[in-house]
Amino acid sequence: MLDPNFPYKGRQIILSSDRVLLHSKNEGIFLFGKKMVALSSTDTINFDAKNAILIDSDKIELGHKASTQGEPIILGQTFLLQFLNIVTDLQSLASQLQRVSDTSPAASFLAIKAAGDKLYTTCKNLIPRLQNKDNPQYPLSKVTFTK
Repeated sequence: MLDPNFPYKGRQIILSSDRVLLHSKNEGIFLFGKKMVALSSTDTINFDAKNAILIDSDKIELGHKASTQGEPIILGQTFLLQFLNIVTDLQSLASQLQRVSDTSPAASFLAIKAAGDKLYTTCKNLIPRLQNKDNPQYPLSKVTFTK
């Protein structure tokens, strides 16, 4: 973030009042700054919209220095899909373990082995996705960080 440079030596416009209101009756209001646009308040800043609030940037930090002192957020759909796969396989293994029987040990062993093999394959396929940040299924954001 750039410092506001007070006192400023260049050309500028200062509006000062107890309250300032900008209203666009039919279109929008645009604020542009070559280096930055800053919104600041000693209390609260509100963003309200009926349809969407869009933030588009190469890097989004939720909290001061979040990308260096915080951690990336989880990509919800990517993480959920991977988590559901492993939980489903764990549930299948648990189901087979519940059915272990002294009367049919060979069948129980084969069912447990099949469920174990499936869980092993799921984990084996998931580990590289969790370790490779360049993989499209990597569950952590490369853009948004929080602290």
